[in-house]
Parts: sequence; structure tokens; C-alpha cells
Amino acid sequence: MGVSKNSSCLEALRAVVGDGAFALEPARVVAGGRLVTEVAPKNAEELSACLRALTAEGEAVLVEGAGTQMNYGNPVEGAATLLSCRHLSGVVEFDSADGVIQAGAGTPLRELAKVVATEGWLLPLDPPDRGGSLGGTLATAVSGPRERGLGPVRDAVLGLDTVLASGDRARCGARVVKNVTGYDMAKLYVGSLGTLGVIEKAWLRLKPVPASCRVVELEVPRTEGAFELALAAARRGSARGVGLRAGDANSLEGPGGSLRLVAEFAGEAPATEADAGWLLRGRTACAPAEGGMDAVRDLQGRPLPGGLRARVHVLPLRLAEAWQCLEGPGVELLAYPEPAVLHARFVPRSDGAEDFVWLDEVLGRLDAMRHSLGAEVVIDELPEAAPGDHDVFWGAANLGLMRALKDRFDPSRILNPGRFAGRI
Repeated sequence: MGVSKNSSCLEALRAVVGDGAFALEPARVVAGGRLVTEVAPKNAEELSACLRALTAEGEAVLVEGAGTQMNYGNPVEGAATLLSCRHLSGVVEFDSADGVIQAGAGTPLRELAKVVATEGWLLPLDPPDRGGSLGGTLATAVSGPRERGLGPVRDAVLGLDTVLASGDRARCGARVVKNVTGYDMAKLYVGSLGTLGVIEKAWLRLKPVPASCRVVELEVPRTEGAFELALAAARRGSARGVGLRAGDANSLEGPGGSLRLVAEFAGEAPATEADAGWLLRGRTACAPAEGGMDAVRDLQGRPLPGGLRARVHVLPLRLAEAWQCLEGPGVELLAYPEPAVLHARFVPRSDGAEDFVWLDEVLGRLDAMRHSLGAEVVIDELPEAAPGDHDVFWGAANLGLMRALKDRFDPSRILNPGRFAGRI
């Protein structure tokens, strides 16, 4: 991008938000893009005007919430401006009687969770990094270990207010399900990594805080059907999350002969006690790791600088086979039996910044498993200096439809270009 074009873009943004647009000195390198300008609109009207100005200038942007998951997705293409949603924050409306809340996209999840907890409600979002914002969580739609009980991210969304690349504001869904007719457009935006529109605010359906919560941890020998036991535990009525990991309570690595099973049961006390009792019958519980299921979630989202993190989706009965395909030196594994997801962390085998032979080997193993097990593979983190043109949404289906939607919603490719599947 030429200096003159960037200067023109900055002037256009300053005409809208004043000091809310400024040059980045030095430039920031985020999500593969070198960003020299930042704009942070304070409300929906400014967001709309900013996007209208950016489209007129032909300036692509990288959209950011709290910035905690910017390593997720493909590198951004051709963006030199960072669009921050941090000021689009705060609770707009909270109906504690109906268990619904509307909040700005920039609202921190921790803040939102505290607000709803005061009225006995639970925020049904469990991303691997709880330090993120509402908008970022909806844009990535990545769940942690409690997806079994809380449901996928899309299920929590009743309605969205978005702003398109043209600057037009759009509303889909509503605060109650019975008011929604036709295609649920909110589900189209959730998980699209901000490539179709910028989320301004969202209506969420809350869940009641459970009356009882029991966490059980066991060391289960591989030879005694650890994966079968974990799947059976995940299918108990009160199961909110079940995880399997190798080793002791404080590490993903450990003795190969056993796995640590962590199960969280939540609901009415009779149900949680019955399910915990079923799992403990004839077995001895381990001393629980600090944090319980939260610790498992934190392990899932822990960054791995210089390494590769992958997410493998398979049929539940093939989870053990997927584990066996990937386990070995330098590999850390974490599995959720339902939905059947295997999180794999591949530690680099060399300190040399330019030595990526190990990366080719890892990608080859993942590709072979994708074909042999019919698995869906998503790369959550690649080394920043990795060569090649890898699409982290490996083998995504319906790319033709996705490209058609991008052309319809963002024909000038202004919003997060290249970030989504197929470099959309």
C-alpha cells in the first residue's frame, strides 16, 4: 500500500471519529498483516461511517475485539488498518426474568459473566480464552470442554446487530425465539471470522446456574477402555463436560500407560450425585487438579509459540484411533469425547528459526489421518514464520457457497480478507 493512499484513508477516518483514528508507530504485525493505522469507533453510527469510508477508499481492515484469538484463522491479506471494537462495550438490556441479555460486541466475557451471575444466570459461552470479548467469541465460535452441556456458540445467540462493509446496518433475530421467522441469519455471522459483517451487539439466551456441580477425576489405564468410559460419562444426563488427557494433573505429558479423565456434572443434586457415583463405582478418584474443568479449558487455549496447534473432529467411536495416530514424542493431546474433538499440540523439534522440516511431517500426518478417518482438521495456530500457503481450515466443504456469500455481503473484500476458509 502506498503512503499517499494510507494518508488519505487516515484523513477520511479522522473526519468520522476524530482522535479515534491514528497512525500506528511503529506498525503492528497482527494475524500476518502489517498494520499502520488504527480506528476505534465509539458507537454503531461511527462504525457504520468508518466502514463506508473504508469501502470508498478501497481499504481492507483487520477487525479486532479483545485481540486474544488473533492467531486463529488464516493470515489477513492486504489490510493495513486495524478496526478495533473495544469501545462497543457494555450491557444494553438484561431481562433477568426471561434469561436474555443484549450486550455490545466489545464487552469482555468476564464482565458479562459477572453481570448475569448476580441474577442466578450462567453465560453459556466457554471459549478456550475467557479473556476475550463477546464479538470475538461469536466471530470465532470456538468452544471449550463444556460444549457438551452448554451447546455450541451458535445456540446461545438469539439475535445480532451487524454493520456490513458498505456501512449499512443490519439486524437479524430478536430477543425471543418466537419473534424469529425465516432463515436465522445470526447463525451465518457466528463463526465467519468477521468476513461478512462486523458484529455490533448481540442478544444471548442464558442458562440458569446449576443447583449442584460435581467434578470427578480419575486415572484410567489405556487397557481398561479409557475412551469408552469417557464417552459413556459424556452421555450421562448431567454431564456438562468430559476431557481426557495424558499424564498427571498438571501437564498434558506423562506416563503413556494411563489417561487422566476429568468429568464435570451439573444440574439438580440427585442427578449429579447419581452420575458422579456411577463414574466412581469400583474406582478411586484422584486428587483433583486446581481449577477442575477450567484448568482443562485453559490447557486447550494455551498458546504454543513456534509450534502448531490442531483441532481434529471425528466420529466419537474413532477418537481413540485418532489419538493413536498422533501420539508420540513432542505431541500433547487433549480429547473431548462428545462432541468428539481431539486437540493436538506439536512442539517444534528444533530451535532453528528456519528449520520447518518437522512442520511438513506434522502436516503430512494430519492429512493422512484426515483421509483415513474421515476427520475434519482445523489448524488453530501455525508458527508465524512458517513457509507455504496453508489454509488452516483444511478441506472445508461448501467453499463455493461461502465465496458466493462473501461476494454478496462484501464484494470489495474489505472485511478480514483471506481470514476464513478457502482464503475468503
